[in-house]
Amino acid sequence: MPGARGHIPQKTGKTTWLHAAKPFPFRTIVAAIDFSEESSAALRCAQELARLQRAMLLLIHVIDPVGYAFPEGAPPGVDHDKAAKAELARIEAEVKKQGIPVHSRVETGIVCERILLSLRDHKAALLVLGTKAITGAGRAALGVVTRQLLAHSPCPILTVAPDDEKKPRKFGRWNNVLTATDFSAASLSALHYAQRVAGGHLIVLHSARCGRHMECPNCLERLRFLAPFDEAHGLPVDHSVTGGDPAGMIVEMAKKLHPDLIVMGAPSPAHTEHDLEHSTVAQVIASVPMPVLIVPEDRERYADELIEEVATA
Repeated sequence: MPGARGHIPQKTGKTTWLHAAKPFPFRTIVAAIDFSEESSAALRCAQELARLQRAMLLLIHVIDPVGYAFPEGAPPGVDHDKAAKAELARIEAEVKKQGIPVHSRVETGIVCERILLSLRDHKAALLVLGTKAITGAGRAALGVVTRQLLAHSPCPILTVAPDDEKKPRKFGRWNNVLTATDFSAASLSALHYAQRVAGGHLIVLHSARCGRHMECPNCLERLRFLAPFDEAHGLPVDHSVTGGDPAGMIVEMAKKLHPDLIVMGAPSPAHTEHDLEHSTVAQVIASVPMPVLIVPEDRERYADELIEEVATA
């Protein structure tokens, strides 16, 4: 990361104001469950968000249809499927005891396709997914399904790394939020969400590729225009412009500031599998322990074409 080590940020602007609570933007939350360690942390996060914000929680488990292509008899995997249905029902019952509106669904089909259909059918406002432990490698942290969902989901995705037994996390309250923008449509949508969910402090970062970030005030002025202090609720905002690799700068800033949440724009649906694997989003998710909220460009429609494209990819 040229010119990025040892001091961040190089250029900042800060506005401070008193802050009050704001409405939470996610009213229907979907948690994709596969009963792994990763999905366990994601479930706990989704459950806490739904409880605090009185949102509807949908639990979905997708069964791969390959196991049903045996006319001579069900393979051992079917017994596992029955156990999965029973476990999902048990989880739903436990969530209901906490007064959280919850519904669970077991789907059979291509995993990414079925999740996208559920998001459309329920007009979901947020999808919560578990990722693997921090590895520094995008492929290790993000499976194929997750990478496809990042590019094609019509709603924001919250990725959650597994719990650290030595440092248990508290989910649901995002006081300090870090967001990064390259001024693309998706990153501006992400900035909008960051402004809405930040409970106490917002840090807005832009990594300039022009190499003139030290003497050029344009980017900083643009950040201040796009993310001024919240006049209605008084959200303190820090604006930072720096140079170097965007993923590296976001990770370095996260290590320094320890935000409760990172908010980023989603990759374009036109990205290839290789592009997604090496994208800034994948690199950040693979390198930080805190939840990352990935926000798509303002795609409010739930188009069947997106589902068909993913299903045939």
